[in-house]
Amino acid sequence: MSYRSLAHRLLPLLLVALPAFAQESPPAPDNLDPRHRKFLEEVAPLINEKERAAFLGLKQEYQRDAFIQRFWQQRDPFPKTAVNELRVNWEDRIRIAKERFGNITEDRALMLLFHGEPAEVMRSPCPDVLLPMEIWAYPGGTDRIRGDFTLVFVRRGPFRLWYPNEGISGLLSFSHETRGMTGLALQQAIVQGCPRGDEVLGQLSRALDWTQVKNKVIPDPGAEWLSAFLSYSTDLPEGAGTFPAQVDLSFPGRYGSRTTVQALVSVPKEDVRPEVIKGNPSYTFTVDGEVLYKGDLFEHFRYRFVLPESETAAGTIPLVFQRYLRPGSYTLVLRVEDTGGKKFFRQERELEVPSVESAAAPVPVPPAATTAAAALAEANSGPALSDEQSIRILPPPPGLITGKIRLEATATGEGIAKVSFLLNGKNVLTKARPPYSVELNVGEQPRLHRVTAVALGASGQKLAEDEIVINSGPHRFSIRLVEPQAGKAYKSGLRAQAQVDLPEGETLDRVELYLNETLVATLFQPPYVQPVLIPQGQALTYVRAVAYLADGNSTEDTVLVNVPGDFTDQMDVQFVELFTSVVDGRGRPVEGLGRDDFKVFEDGVEQDVRRFELVKDVPIYAGVLLDTSGSMGDQGGGKMEAAVRGALNFFENVITPKDRAAVITFADQPTLAVRFTNQQEVLAGGLAGLTAEGDTALHDSIVYALYYFGGLKGKRAIIVLSDGQDYGSKYSFAETLEYARRSGVSIYSIGIDLKDFETRTKLQRLSEETGGRAYFVGVGGDLTKTFEEVEKELRSQYLLAYQSSNQSREEKFRSVEVKMAKPGMEAKTVRGYYP
Repeated sequence: MSYRSLAHRLLPLLLVALPAFAQESPPAPDNLDPRHRKFLEEVAPLINEKERAAFLGLKQEYQRDAFIQRFWQQRDPFPKTAVNELRVNWEDRIRIAKERFGNITEDRALMLLFHGEPAEVMRSPCPDVLLPMEIWAYPGGTDRIRGDFTLVFVRRGPFRLWYPNEGISGLLSFSHETRGMTGLALQQAIVQGCPRGDEVLGQLSRALDWTQVKNKVIPDPGAEWLSAFLSYSTDLPEGAGTFPAQVDLSFPGRYGSRTTVQALVSVPKEDVRPEVIKGNPSYTFTVDGEVLYKGDLFEHFRYRFVLPESETAAGTIPLVFQRYLRPGSYTLVLRVEDTGGKKFFRQERELEVPSVESAAAPVPVPPAATTAAAALAEANSGPALSDEQSIRILPPPPGLITGKIRLEATATGEGIAKVSFLLNGKNVLTKARPPYSVELNVGEQPRLHRVTAVALGASGQKLAEDEIVINSGPHRFSIRLVEPQAGKAYKSGLRAQAQVDLPEGETLDRVELYLNETLVATLFQPPYVQPVLIPQGQALTYVRAVAYLADGNSTEDTVLVNVPGDFTDQMDVQFVELFTSVVDGRGRPVEGLGRDDFKVFEDGVEQDVRRFELVKDVPIYAGVLLDTSGSMGDQGGGKMEAAVRGALNFFENVITPKDRAAVITFADQPTLAVRFTNQQEVLAGGLAGLTAEGDTALHDSIVYALYYFGGLKGKRAIIVLSDGQDYGSKYSFAETLEYARRSGVSIYSIGIDLKDFETRTKLQRLSEETGGRAYFVGVGGDLTKTFEEVEKELRSQYLLAYQSSNQSREEKFRSVEVKMAKPGMEAKTVRGYYP
């Protein structure tokens, strides 16, 4: 860098008085435990005011210990690794700062905490011209700041971080030679008066402005975790009303080496109050519990119970839950909130969990709860939970799978006599000895296939089970009811047990359990096991489990019980969901419509719409599938540049914090450039520096994009941008269309200067069959406007849900049509689905 260019960069710097980098945190209370005082002192630069106030407001030492664990977990940059890198680095830098500076409060110590050790330190480079200073160099930047930068500390008393907009004048030693100098004269004095003057000016020109980058460097965990943590407290609100209850503990079984601890909380009905939920009076309770082991918080659990008033007997209301603990001495803290009456019950008691051998018989319960006790006895009489016998199907290779595939299962535990493999519910092989492997032919077309491995005992009883779904994509989100068993009769109680498969990088918010359509319990942490009491006289019954992600996405499973004969095969409680766009004669989205404006037909038969809403707040999953073949390059008249510009505008206008977008590029083969994210800079990075070369494997790339969307639910759309016909794809158009029909993902096709009539027809059909739309623009066409139209459709859709009147289990494509009651409007949705 030349002196003149340095001068140009430094000339605007004026002398501006700024405060020191850090503000002193208020001292911790004297009565705080030393380890908690130390925590507050060492995380002062990281913790915000709300977190600090919440920490000090906790009443129990174990609660503060749990807070510290959650505090660091929320800031873990790579939560999937075994080590919290931020915490390890922070604690290591705390030690270095104390050794080097004697404290962690001065600016040099604080910058060391955030940025780590510099690559080079330049100390007092020219004392005749500049004040004593240190210049820390970070060539290449850090994990949070890209590019070269320096930190400049000037000494006037203690070292203080220098801000570039303070100007060079703030660095002068005010010797008589420099007195009165400004601008270029000052810079010339530095060059001439310092042995490494040019280098010093270069370092000053790269000085970091902390005010502009601190929000990127200091982790922001958001406010949700703190609200959730505080809401789990078992303390009673000040001045809260209370109600009496009785807690009876029993130990009805075991789970491997752990003991089943069952709690029956009997609440006097006369002391609580129902609230109206969906028009029905119901008793609602929230149970928060803490299990302490040797004074430390071992686990926290939460349940919510909803019991319709019409289904609760007189006397007491039973609340039942189970936990699994190893034998030993614990402290159990329970808080039960009557959310209708805003009153509480709290109990703290010692809990002695017996050994596995003595956990066969439950502790007797009081006569007042004999009805509930009988129901619980039946619920716990089902197949014993066990981690002693297990079976796991080893994951298949990643990507789409067609043709023949070999899968292997590992079985552990005594008593396993054989293993059966099922493909889509049909038994294909049973093996009596390991290795437990099977070769399956899943066909040449990409489809979803369910593979089940069942470990059986000597008499054929099921001991353990595992299931995987082939070609489900990396985002499979599912819940499966292991118990109860379909078709089995239960008189007064059953045990619901669910297994959840989560998409990569997502966390589970809760699992809801329903008896028919009545919500009976909400579970917030594993294991997802819950005794369910069946009201007397209940005939046809089904249990439904619904799992929810934090972003609102959900998935469910249903098991029918207490049904005669083969009636199970005649009832399907799954709903068909149609995300539908409505446009007028000019192609503009129409809002403000009601349920009566729509008619839904399946295979020509009108369906009863059970759920209707204009959806604007459902998370959107959008993917841009961008053609980077040779014809999209410079010789194509700037087609790629226009496509990238339109995609960037689309991301900026559509993707909100709760939405996700991905970038997939393709030429000879598809490449996942950016995984699902809501970070604009990451999406922009995936569209930067693309090179146009190769052929156009259009069909394969569309199939790959649909596969990547597999497992996601809600509003999903792929925007395909291409200028040419397919070359070299493995999959035909017919196979691609078939896979698209099964995916439930809307395809919006944008043909750029696409002259091939056959390809235009294919893209148009793909879009129409999946509820999207096809656009065709010239080389100089306005792609930004096209993307705006896609955006409007995605943000203005109606959700129509119905239970199909076709109860056939035949895997045959079912056509769907949505007609508008008013003329001049067109409804666009998927053309059909596979059951």
